[in-house]
Amino acid sequence: MPRGDLRRRDRGPRIRAHAGGVRRAAAGGHAVERRRRLRGRIARREDHHRLARRRARHEARELDVAPRRAERRARPARGPRARRLRARDRPRAPAPPAPLPSGREDPRRAARRRRRPRPRLDDRVREGIEALRRRRRIRAPRRARRREDRARALDARGAARRAVCPAPRHCRDGVGAADPEGPEFVSAKTKQRLDIQGLRAVAVVAVIAAHVTGVPQGGFVGVDIFFVISGFLITGLLLRETARTGTISFRKFYERRAKRILPAAVIVLAATIAASFALLGKTGGKGVAVDALYSAFFAGNWRFAIEGVDYFAEGTPPSPLQHFWSLGVEEQFYLVWPWVMLGIVAIAARSGWRAQRARRLTRTLIVALSLVSFVWALIETQTNPTFAYFSTFSRAWELGIGAILAFLPGLSLSLLVRRILAWAGLAGIALSIVVISESSSLWPAPLALLPVLSTALVIVAGIYASEDEAAYGPWILTNRVATYLGDISYSLYLWHFPIAILGVTLLPAGSKRYYLAAIVLTLALSIASFHLVENPARRATWFRWSGGRIRGITRAWMPVGVALVAVCALGAAGIAGTATLRGEAAPGPTAQVVADPTATPADPENVDPAACWGAGSMLYPEACADVDLGAIQPAADAVLSDTGGAYECYNAEDAPVNSCTYGSDDAGLKVALVGDSHAAALLPALWPQLDALGWSVDTYLGRGCALVDHVDGATDCDQARPDINAALTSGDYDIVLTTSTRKFALDADDQKAILTQIRDAGSEVIVVRDNPLPTDEAVACANRIAATAADKCGTDESVALENPHSLADAADDLGMPVVDLTDLYCADGSCPAIIGNTRVYRDSAGHTTATWATTISKTLGEALRDAMPAER
Repeated sequence: MPRGDLRRRDRGPRIRAHAGGVRRAAAGGHAVERRRRLRGRIARREDHHRLARRRARHEARELDVAPRRAERRARPARGPRARRLRARDRPRAPAPPAPLPSGREDPRRAARRRRRPRPRLDDRVREGIEALRRRRRIRAPRRARRREDRARALDARGAARRAVCPAPRHCRDGVGAADPEGPEFVSAKTKQRLDIQGLRAVAVVAVIAAHVTGVPQGGFVGVDIFFVISGFLITGLLLRETARTGTISFRKFYERRAKRILPAAVIVLAATIAASFALLGKTGGKGVAVDALYSAFFAGNWRFAIEGVDYFAEGTPPSPLQHFWSLGVEEQFYLVWPWVMLGIVAIAARSGWRAQRARRLTRTLIVALSLVSFVWALIETQTNPTFAYFSTFSRAWELGIGAILAFLPGLSLSLLVRRILAWAGLAGIALSIVVISESSSLWPAPLALLPVLSTALVIVAGIYASEDEAAYGPWILTNRVATYLGDISYSLYLWHFPIAILGVTLLPAGSKRYYLAAIVLTLALSIASFHLVENPARRATWFRWSGGRIRGITRAWMPVGVALVAVCALGAAGIAGTATLRGEAAPGPTAQVVADPTATPADPENVDPAACWGAGSMLYPEACADVDLGAIQPAADAVLSDTGGAYECYNAEDAPVNSCTYGSDDAGLKVALVGDSHAAALLPALWPQLDALGWSVDTYLGRGCALVDHVDGATDCDQARPDINAALTSGDYDIVLTTSTRKFALDADDQKAILTQIRDAGSEVIVVRDNPLPTDEAVACANRIAATAADKCGTDESVALENPHSLADAADDLGMPVVDLTDLYCADGSCPAIIGNTRVYRDSAGHTTATWATTISKTLGEALRDAMPAER
């Protein structure tokens, strides 16, 4: 083998070994480069993800803060805090990069900034982040988990928002179909529907006119108009909040309600209590204070329902705070309805329901609740009309009608159709005000359908009306006077009723002075309370919050505090002034016992001045003409309680017979006194004469227990009447004395039948003809402060005796004795409410005062003695 070949052969392994080392070295260098490049890619990817997370955090913050920021910007800039918030929310330009000492930016930093586009957090980036976390087994930090929870919450809010606002064109910027500040016919300045403000004006004017003047007779339906408007607007408010936030903040909702309702209501309640103590006296003031306590907690409707009073109550005047019943109905409804809506929203969000399904469930539920309430109102109107008038359950359907309107979809109605609907609704409201009567047995259901559905037509006419269709609104609703009255309608409603009720204690009801004073005072107080208390309180912040807690109060309380101090000061002055006007209490009359019939009669020209009280001035008009008896008795604030204990043994409701015995057990004659409340009013006149007449009296007195064989229909004496008639026809009584109110005439044949049965049983029947019935105006005139007999507070005799006394007429037809004391009540064609410095009537139902009864005691005793047969 050649030498060169051997040399190459020996050198081959070394060459191959060197080549392998080079390759191995090259391979090692390539690995380092690859690792370096991989680290660079990972670093860039982490930078990309870091920016993406920063972007996600920024977007989440913007989604969470933007609505509240927009709400804050909409508030008027007042005070340093508002200015700081506005300065903080003002958009700022991004800070420029830090300049070099020479004033120029680093070129490498500028190039890097230009090369790196701003990443966007889309689905692919999110998936990449999650994949990277899973691959590297990195647990998300707590802050990142919170961001993820917030993102899921935002998704849930979006689902809830889509549930209540399925159509974007109907929910622009969170505004739904029920939004009274949405695309309907609104004022550009106040963001209110002018036609709804006009409806409020129509409602409150009708209510005030009915309560002050009594015309129109159906003006009280304005309350039903308020119910529909309230249901529509409040439900729209809840829908807007749900669309904006996906939930309902009850703290904010009830805070808004408190700001809207409480400031003016508290001032009116305080002013009414003070005025009642001044004008109605201590007894009347205490009753009004109890009414105020119930009204302050929005439970007045149940108090008035349980007491059996309503706007149609006759006899005693209603409480000056009785109109607060409607506020109680509304607030009780809003204690339930927002929770129902929140429950539906929560179910829709958790179950992933489609928007149409959630809307359909909500609409179906409110329709069902309204139908149930209406059916209950129909039943209760026939069985218990007083409860039907005041009950929340019988009135909830009216607010439900308004809530149903809030769920209506966008209606593409022409201008002509909108005008027809609006004017048709107004015509229905006017018809209900004129036609519906306070004495109707079909109120509130079904007659309330007329004003409720008419109001609904006016509201529907304005839903989704564009600016070009704004002319649909009737001028009667959209003029400046109507809209301003609508703005202050709440204050008008609060002030008018106390003024109307308490005003009759100072001025004659029905006089021009009374009308003018009531209207002017109502307007003045309403305007002042709206601009000085109600409106500022509604827009102000009441408390200073920090860390979720109340740290103090703001100056928003100042108007309310000043108003309350002014009310207390004026009330104290009024109480002192009216006490001076009333004068000192004087001793009242005392009953005179019937004299011996053989005694010499009194000289009509020379009588004791004490005999001139009450009926004595009618018996001896000439001798009593110049007698000064002092203050009128009983006092105006004690009239209602001046019963003399006549109703201590009286059945005020349907119950078994309740009988009491008065007089000596050794009396020669056993007498039964039977009848209703007018018969009970005779007891203070009978008691002083029992010993002189030799009577022992058993009473059978109760509401509706007038002497009659039977009555068709249900009464309050159905349980007791069979036992009463059995006792009267048993023959155990020598005399049966009876009377009843002339206001309600009973069947003459049924009355004659029981009278005949009693006479056939061996008992003598004596009937006392009922006293004349006064008017509301006469009783109010007699109870005015500083009223005198010279005020001529009376009722025309033809009006007072317009209703015949059917029981006395039946006794006349049967030839039974009838005691008629009408001459003690009426003279010269008039029946005064003040006779001989004595107030005759407790109320306009004809119940006489115990003080008056003592003045007729002797005359009544003599008449009864003369009516008894000689052998008795």
